[in-house]
Amino acid sequence: MNIGYDAKRAFFNRSGLGNYSRNTILIQNQYFPENKYYLYTPKIKGAISFIKAENIQIITPEFFLFKAFKPLWRSYGIIRQLKADKIDLYHGLSNELPFNIHNTGIKSVVTIHDLIFLRYPENYKTIDRKIYEKKFKYSSEIADKVISISQQTKADLINFFRISPEKIEVVYQGCDPIFYKIIEKD
Repeated sequence: MNIGYDAKRAFFNRSGLGNYSRNTILIQNQYFPENKYYLYTPKIKGAISFIKAENIQIITPEFFLFKAFKPLWRSYGIIRQLKADKIDLYHGLSNELPFNIHNTGIKSVVTIHDLIFLRYPENYKTIDRKIYEKKFKYSSEIADKVISISQQTKADLINFFRISPEKIEVVYQGCDPIFYKIIEKD
């Protein structure tokens, strides 16, 4: 199976969404090495290097316009590349999917981390709230499956966006082994 990931955060965020993205990709590769993984990122210069494997390929924009306007590539231009790579499943790891992916025949999953910008709008600029709401709602509506990282986020998706509960799976985030601690019984 050819699985594509929106890997921008995996390469450029050292914590939070970056950790989630890297761990998801690494664990998938560990347990399903027979798959081929395509990591789509707007650039690799200055990126966090985290994985090298024969079945993992890093994809960046090739067309000049998309190199210059990277958000345009992630939202629109990537569709052509996904089709060329014969992607079977695309996972938006950080709250969004490319526009019109639902018209390509490619199955899609989006992970929604939170809708805090709707729960506490006073902490966000109006323009940011509007952009997040448009992207997150659209992605949740068109995805074949939505991963929520908590029961609260699932409830927010249902209440704010009217996403069907059956479409949402709660999958809690993992914890890096550096935080494991063996607790001995008294």
